Amino acid sequence: MTCKNCKHTLGPEDLKCPKCGAENPFALQHAQNMQQHEGEFSKTEKEVEAATISIKEIGTRAVIIIALLIGSIVMYMISVHNYADPHPEVAVQKDAVKNAAAYADEMDGYLRAGDYMEFMNFVYGHDIQFVNADAYDRFYYIQPVAKDYYECIKHLEYMILRSDDPDYFDSLNTNISNFCMYFDSFCETTKNAKTREKNEEYQKFITDMEEEIRCALMGYCSMDDEAFETFMGLSQAKKAVELERILRHE
Repeated sequence: MTCKNCKHTLGPEDLKCPKCGAENPFALQHAQNMQQHEGEFSKTEKEVEAATISIKEIGTRAVIIIALLIGSIVMYMISVHNYADPHPEVAVQKDAVKNAAAYADEMDGYLRAGDYMEFMNFVYGHDIQFVNADAYDRFYYIQPVAKDYYECIKHLEYMILRSDDPDYFDSLNTNISNFCMYFDSFCETTKNAKTREKNEEYQKFITDMEEEIRCALMGYCSMDDEAFETFMGLSQAKKAVELERILRHE
């Protein structure tokens, strides 16, 4: 701070300017505040001393009460930890076993409606892929096909509906790679299921999924029949290169 009279630099403890002798109002106010604080501190100190005598008389009881409270809290935390389900998926799977007959019928309903995405959403939602129950045995061949179908459609939509915003993370290559991986798996799984599936209705569902992916790929990527057949003959890596060329308009 500076002296208002001569502009000489002052310290916070300088009651008067050492150069011109003018009073320093800030230092005076500081001194008054310190005296007030010292008085309040002294008063508080005496009150604490008086209270200490009373505290000593009830100190033992207070310590016991505090110990009991802490003990109660600890026991509550232990109880919560012991009764919390550490594996919530186990309960979901138990439910899938308990309601297997009803859930299997619901899954058939999705298949008959041609809603193969919802079929797999239901399977995933109830962890049915990890459940062993007789009611689900009839989906043994069609479920792997539906799983690859689900992943193919999902990643195909990611590719087509990606943002054009230059600030948005470009995940096209990752989605193309994932699509090609699941597409090759879908082709192999479909081939296997067609030869092993005995249920004619399920065979139609498998063929339907195969046709839907074919139409989606041709439609989204502007392929004609010849281009699609050429694409089918490519390796997984070359499929990815071709899809990137098409989708980036190169």
